[in-house]
Amino acid sequence: MTQKNQLPDELDETHEEIDEEYLQARIRVFRKRQRVMLGFSIFVILAAFSMSTLDTGKVEVSWFPQLPIPELCGSRAIFGVSCPGCGLTRSFIALADGNLAASFQQNRIGWIMALTLIAQIPYRIYMMCQPPLSVMDLRWPKWFGTLLIAILIGNWLSKALI
Repeated sequence: MTQKNQLPDELDETHEEIDEEYLQARIRVFRKRQRVMLGFSIFVILAAFSMSTLDTGKVEVSWFPQLPIPELCGSRAIFGVSCPGCGLTRSFIALADGNLAASFQQNRIGWIMALTLIAQIPYRIYMMCQPPLSVMDLRWPKWFGTLLIAILIGNWLSKALI
């Protein structure tokens, strides 16, 4: 007879297998997330270096100079209202060109977002090299992401109120 908190031996082995399968699945998802975020960060940085801002404010890719990129902000395109992230693309492009004043003019916190994006590269590589059990449940990246969103919204509200 087993106690209430103990499982019979055959159930305990099955439970361990399920836990091991679940753990391996979480590790795969964790590593995939790191690779996706690393790839996304590299893509955005390379895109900033391969784009330019036209006098009209539109953005174009250097390889297709006669084909400006359509408006990327759905809020601005549909409602005519800027969103918290408006100007980040142009801010990143200005930073890639070394023009800090233009970057700040496009979005006052673009440089913070760009630094965060650049920091993603060593961070994601480091996270992929760590034993997954020691880093899978880190909560600070969620808090940091929440802080960045709060900064974006705060910047947007201060811009709207001034």
